[in-house]
Amino acid sequence: METEKETPAPAGKPDEEWLRFLDTLSHELKTPLTSIIAAAGLLAEELEEKGEESYQKLIKNIIHNSHILETRLTELLAIVKAGDGRLRLQIGPVDMKSLLQGIGWQMAPLVQKKSQTLALDIPESLPIFQGDGQRLEQAVFNLMTNASKFTPDGGSISLRARQRITELIIEVQDNGIGISKEEQTKLFKPYARVNADRQKHPGLGLGLALAKQVVDLHGGRIWVESEPGKGSIFVIALPLPK
Repeated sequence: METEKETPAPAGKPDEEWLRFLDTLSHELKTPLTSIIAAAGLLAEELEEKGEESYQKLIKNIIHNSHILETRLTELLAIVKAGDGRLRLQIGPVDMKSLLQGIGWQMAPLVQKKSQTLALDIPESLPIFQGDGQRLEQAVFNLMTNASKFTPDGGSISLRARQRITELIIEVQDNGIGISKEEQTKLFKPYARVNADRQKHPGLGLGLALAKQVVDLHGGRIWVESEPGKGSIFVIALPLPK
């Protein structure tokens, strides 16, 4: 049975009228964006059949950037709501093995595009976790897309999971550009960006902040182990019943 968990609302945050505006804005922007993505997908299929290669590149660019806009909008609204204490979890049983395997499946096209290798090290059996499956998937998927983004073509990424006493440990490792100690201290704050390749990889810097919000709400911990030029390991530790 699912239950709802909500963080308390700190003082001095946006009021109900502001939250209603954000919800309305989300629907107003996402509805046409969804139609654009769907129409572009149909057009891409038609152009592929006709062999119009130059047009295919243009339509794929439209689809790619539409998905980026959709992701940025989702992250922005989630962060704003989280900052107001309004990020709600729908708590229920989560099959973590299936969840992590599904993320690996979602990542396959992204890593193939960059000729990267993706390794999954997930045990045959993982404990059923009481949490919000969609939010946890969002958090881990953010870590995985970051790993691919900051790892050069031909690099490697791995997703690992294991039970350690009373915690479920999830690790995302890459052999990408790495992160300095100084940058690690602000990495999980909203709008924080790693200086390296900032121009090459534009974005709002919300994904890791959102991942931390989700992990914190589950009573867990998230951290990074990294050195410049030696890749990174992002670790999520979720508490299991004792």
